[in-house]
Amino acid sequence: MLQYFTTGQNGLLTTPDDHHDQPYWINAERPTPDEIDQLVTQFDLPKDYLTAILDDAEVSRAEQLATTQSGQPILIVMQYPKLTTSDLGYLEFQVYPFALILVDDVVLTVSNYPASFIQDFVMDPASSKLSLDNHEDFVLAIMWYIEHSFVTALELINHRTTTLESRLNQATHNVELFRIMAYQKSLIRFKAALNQNAPTLDAVENSVTHFNAPHHQSLTNDIKIETQQATDMADTTNQILQQYSQLVGSVISNNLNDVMKFLTSLTMVLTIPTIIGGIYGMNVKLPGASLVHAFTWLMLGTIILCIISIEYLRNHDYF
Repeated sequence: MLQYFTTGQNGLLTTPDDHHDQPYWINAERPTPDEIDQLVTQFDLPKDYLTAILDDAEVSRAEQLATTQSGQPILIVMQYPKLTTSDLGYLEFQVYPFALILVDDVVLTVSNYPASFIQDFVMDPASSKLSLDNHEDFVLAIMWYIEHSFVTALELINHRTTTLESRLNQATHNVELFRIMAYQKSLIRFKAALNQNAPTLDAVENSVTHFNAPHHQSLTNDIKIETQQATDMADTTNQILQQYSQLVGSVISNNLNDVMKFLTSLTMVLTIPTIIGGIYGMNVKLPGASLVHAFTWLMLGTIILCIISIEYLRNHDYF
């Protein structure tokens, strides 16, 4: 799917794909082979610039940042997080490649999966006011949103961990452990992706021929700060989850012990009427069996014995 955007008075506006009388942005989401061929032909791009993102294991990199030839396309590939569902049915994050291509008056962004930060970028009024007339500023803004998406994902993981903690006192199953495992896998992917993105950001910052306007230094610093924030959050959250997984295992085991202790105590109490019923069910002479209200007295005595047993077990923390 190809989406076309131009700059309007109130920010970014969609525009028909057959009418471009000003600089514009093309967002290619899960492009088909025909759409890839169309873009390759229209902008004279190397085909691997577009097909690279079809490989989920594609690494971050930058190409042609040192070129001095006019009209030479520039490629920047970065990793971004996406919320998915694991094979076991638990929410976790995967990381996928995202390509930014600069060609003359056009910026192309290519991804094989929907990127939530693109919608944030389009819908955010402050970002929408960015002009496509300066493509390098526009690309740096998208790169900031890519790095910020890691921070947003980590905040979601922290929020879900806090919610999980509030239910921990009743946990007796392994569901919580599986959830934590999914979050830990996400954090491992985050750290690897952020480590991949860092050299690409350095290449953009150190480029001699591109991204070298006076204000670009502050923009790249903002991106690097956001990257460092995401890296620090990932490290801290990973350490917390490692300790938390051990705690959850202990709490689940303790909760199961409490359940077993309660069931054992309940079994002991229920044994009392079983024993009494078994004895007085025998076909022999027994004390009080000939009384008119023998059944009533037996039931009353059984209840009293059960109450005494319950109070005894409760006082000794077995109930």
